[in-house]
Formats: sequence, C-alpha cells, structure tokens
Amino acid sequence: MWGMTRSFLSATILTLLAGSVFALPEYPTSEAAQEAIKDDGRSIVLDFTGTDWCTACIHLRDKIMETPEFEQALGDKLVLVEVDFPRTPALKEQITAEEWERRENMLASYALEALPAVVLLDSQGLPFGVIRGTRPTPADYIPLVQEALKARAARDEALQKAAPLQGMEKARALAAALELLPVECRDKYADVIGEITALDPEDTLGYRGKVDITGRRVRQLNALRELTSTFAGKLSAAEVRDSITKLDAYLAQPNLVPEAQQKAILCKADSYALLREYDKQMSCMREAIKVAPDTRAGQKAKRDVDFLEQHVMPHLQAKP
Repeated sequence: MWGMTRSFLSATILTLLAGSVFALPEYPTSEAAQEAIKDDGRSIVLDFTGTDWCTACIHLRDKIMETPEFEQALGDKLVLVEVDFPRTPALKEQITAEEWERRENMLASYALEALPAVVLLDSQGLPFGVIRGTRPTPADYIPLVQEALKARAARDEALQKAAPLQGMEKARALAAALELLPVECRDKYADVIGEITALDPEDTLGYRGKVDITGRRVRQLNALRELTSTFAGKLSAAEVRDSITKLDAYLAQPNLVPEAQQKAILCKADSYALLREYDKQMSCMREAIKVAPDTRAGQKAKRDVDFLEQHVMPHLQAKP
C-alpha cells in the first residue's frame, strides 16, 4: 500500500515539476512556431492572455487547453505561442516598450477588445480563425477550434480550385476563398488581395485598398486608446463634456474602420451616462450597434440597450 502511495506521490511531483502532461508544444514567437510546423500541417494557437491577473485566461489554459479531452481531440494538430499582457510590475519590466507595443498592435489588428482571445495561424503565418473568450468546459471549446480548422481546409481547397482559372473568374474564386474566413483575418492575405485587384481593375469586387485596413485599424485604435487615457479620473461635468467634444473630433476623421468608430461612439455613450443624459446615451448606443452589429462590442451594446429599455428607462421616465 505504501509503495503504491509513494509511486503515486512521485508521479504527481514529477508532473508538477514538468508542467501539464497535456500541454501543447510551445514556442516563444510565431516565427519560431512557423519554422517548427512548416512541413507537418499543424496550426499555431496565438493565445492572447494575462497570465497573472486574468482568471478567464487561466481557466482557458488550465481547464481547457491542458486537459486530456483537448489533447485527444486536437493535441496533434496545434502548437502554442503565448502573447502575454501581465500587470505585475516585475513581469511587465521584462517586456520592452517595443515588444509591448507590438503585442498591443496585434490585438488591434484583429480587433480584439478583451482577453482571453485566440487567433489560429497556418505555417505561413496566415490567420484563419479567431475565438474570443473562453468556455466552461473543453467540450464547449473544442468545437470552436475544429470549426476554425475546417475553415482552413475549405480555404485551401477553394484556393487550389482558383489557381488554374483566369481573369474575373479567378478573381471571384479568390474572393470567395477569403470570404470563408472571419472578417478580421481577410485583410492579412496581401498576396491574394493583390491578385484579386490585378484581375479586377474596375474593383467590382471591392477589394482595392483592403490590405491597408490592418494598418489603419491599428493606428486608429491606438490613437483612440491614447485619447481615452487622457479622460481617466476626470469626472466633472465640464471635463466630461470636453471628452465628448474630443471624441466628436476623433469621429469626424475620414475612413475610420468600424471597430474604431464603434468604440469611440460607445465612449461617448459612457460620457453621457456620467452626465445622466440617458436619452443621449441610448442614442449613442443604438448608433454604435448600427456601425457593426456583429462585433462583440456591438452585441454587448444590444444587450445593454435591451436591458435599459426594459428595466431602467421606464423608471426614469416615470419620475416627475
């Protein structure tokens, strides 16, 4: 009996020292991961996480990715690259300012507004799947990864079928291949978009200029983040109205990507809420929903509007 117990304890200690036996192979950068998987067909999981503070991120890693269920379903298909956003000063100090900016730009380029989030890449670094948040169990999360892998396979098949075609027929086939992917991924396919625009000089498919969307998204979201950081702690009515004026100026600039426009409008809604101008708050939230109804922020705004309309506004309107 003691021998069995000792063996069990020894195995447990070894497991703790070595880390989870179900952990995915991990690489320090996406470039290193790409080199490792270039000939075997596996995919890269970019895990955007906060290892020292984000409980949902820790749940995703410990209770989903490092489980026997995940290993059995996907362990031979994936490798991991962690993109960490720690808050502990000692951990943050280990990340250079340039690297921190690079990580924030990666978030912005995929319109990721919260952690955890996962982006799936192939061996060329091309994205084909985005999963926001975590789920309660491996059984809930695994199908999301499998659907992304199916999208990759469908993309590959569509691109292969498009290869021998010519002219507008090929342009339409290439565009159809990109449309199999999440919207946040499509503008990363510069070579494919370049071929589409060359084959479609009249831009009937609307792909001209789409390669620049990633750069614009990053620049605009970074500028908005810098702007809103200046509002922190400013709660007087005059300061809040000044923030609304600055947000209006931001929104007046041309060619805002939907994510940046929506986020700025929701910041205005928050400002009106601080001023207790609830009708203007609701108007801003409805405007933000129209801009991009399918984004995570758009869906949350829809739920918030429904709640406010049903449970809050009737009481406010009833007051003398």
